[in-house]
Amino acid sequence: MAATQKEFSDSPARPPVGTSPSSRTASPWYSVGPGIWELLLNGDASTHEKSVLQWYEPNSLSANDQIITHTYIEEVILVEGELEDLTLGMAWSSGAYAYRNPGMKHGPYKASKQGCLMFVRTSSPA
Repeated sequence: MAATQKEFSDSPARPPVGTSPSSRTASPWYSVGPGIWELLLNGDASTHEKSVLQWYEPNSLSANDQIITHTYIEEVILVEGELEDLTLGMAWSSGAYAYRNPGMKHGPYKASKQGCLMFVRTSSPA
């Protein structure tokens, strides 16, 4: 990943629940699905070489309620809130960690009534 050196900085406020994806007030957050937002921390948002904060609004569902697979490596740490894997019927909270190789099936997910915030790092396989 082509990362840029940065010092600590404060994170911009998350978009209010129900914000339209086309709303300028959401910036620098951008929508990646209904009720799901990302904030680019480093890398390139148009590729899979990036680090982001990902915010699920309360009760948001991932990927149109479908099982997820992708062609890149994904590393996730749940920072706050809870996220339920609807296929497994299990929920995780702050501190939970996942590492997914390309092609690994996971999800779909549903955020808790408080929503959830995750640090996500994606990269191309070697």
